[in-house]
Amino acid sequence: MPKRISIYVLILVSLGVFLNHFSVAQKDSGYLLVIDGREVDALGMVQDKWVRLTRQCERISNPDASSQQYLEILKTIKTNSPPSSDTAQIVSLSTTGEWSLAQVRFKTLLPAVVLIQELEGSPRIVQNAIWSGQTHPWQAGPYIRQYIAKQEPKVPKALLECFDPLV
Repeated sequence: MPKRISIYVLILVSLGVFLNHFSVAQKDSGYLLVIDGREVDALGMVQDKWVRLTRQCERISNPDASSQQYLEILKTIKTNSPPSSDTAQIVSLSTTGEWSLAQVRFKTLLPAVVLIQELEGSPRIVQNAIWSGQTHPWQAGPYIRQYIAKQEPKVPKALLECFDPLV
């Protein structure tokens, strides 16, 4: 077989193998890469890596579990929707200025990410900016960050970018 023809055959076979294993699926929240039938949020992976490389978390603090701010936020979360919220445990808490972002676990509820704003000296949950549930097949970080930013556009970008979900 002439060299030129074998190169074309190699390209066609390689393209066929690639197309046999990889495809793109459109879902409600965007596009997913499908590799051998398994959905992968490739764009979310890239976004998450980019945020981790470019974020600036110098102004973000993580209050200690014994601090007054931490205890007030925990109390606010526990009293939000009793009795189910009574078992709330803060997994992570980040704050900047008047804003806080808490990742919370419960005994009977799904894990949640709760946006809190301090108004008139006391923490208040931003009710329309609570994320709860699973993100699969989407990457959790970008998915939750985008949801909260859409629900409450005033939230500081750095607070969201420095949030790493543990779920």
